[in-house]
Amino acid sequence: MGKFLGNSLPSASDEAMPQNGGTASTNLLAQKRHFEVPPHWLGHLHLLLFLVVFFGKTHDCLAQTPLVFPEKTKNFTTDNLGNVYTITANNQVVKYTPDGQEQFRYPNRTLGEATLLDATNPFHLLLFFAQHQTVLTLDRTLNISGQFNLMQMGFQRADAVGMASDGALWVYDEASFLLKKIKADGTVVVQGNDLSLSIGRSLHPNFLLEREQTVFVNDPAVGVLVFDIFGQYRKSLSLLGLSEFQVMDDQLVYVKDGQLWSFHLTALLERSFILPFELKPDCKLRVANGWAFVLEGGILTGHRI
Repeated sequence: MGKFLGNSLPSASDEAMPQNGGTASTNLLAQKRHFEVPPHWLGHLHLLLFLVVFFGKTHDCLAQTPLVFPEKTKNFTTDNLGNVYTITANNQVVKYTPDGQEQFRYPNRTLGEATLLDATNPFHLLLFFAQHQTVLTLDRTLNISGQFNLMQMGFQRADAVGMASDGALWVYDEASFLLKKIKADGTVVVQGNDLSLSIGRSLHPNFLLEREQTVFVNDPAVGVLVFDIFGQYRKSLSLLGLSEFQVMDDQLVYVKDGQLWSFHLTALLERSFILPFELKPDCKLRVANGWAFVLEGGILTGHRI
């Protein structure tokens, strides 16, 4: 570890011996300052620790799966409590506890194929039907609590939607180049600046996420655009080709090219982690509250960490 930090750690005898006429306590304080880990590395170290503990246990994660979810799965997400929400092959939504116990089910008999789940707010689960440009919100027991008909609200086409922490909806309006936050009655409560002026080109986002008073909008061809809670554009991150990601503390975590990556949002440092198994192009991985979940070929597996 000392080599990793760029220095060799002090010995016990070094800490006890005063130097240059100073006291032992003064010398120890100086050494602690000298070997302090830079703050921007802490997030990477936390993620690295997780990988060592979890992936160090097995050479084939999928071959030693402790938990296999019972139904074919098209998509899934997790909340901050570790609950798992799946879209099944027949477009039903199922909520599971982290250890795979089914809790609730939404049958979805009318709107067809659901394309997105967002559990940013587990009391207002977002379910998006892109073909019908309709968003349903479900409560914690998967009963319908609200509905947004984007066409009726004046949106010509929206592919990137996300749940706000207060139960409103974030939508990127491609026709007006604006990020908007709307209520279920269509009232626009937040509207950002014109992005065609800020970045000089049109966007075609495929993913949107609110975390920690920040909104992240992903365009695979442009990168990840960062907005404040008022919808104002702040900066772009040159992370191309992403379909989705997680934000964990100060880390943006994603899978790309068969590897797990971490991008530090403050230090702007990117780091890859080599996994002990190959992640296929259609594989999805999420980490939540002591579990790692992997979706591959319609099979969702969970791994206790």
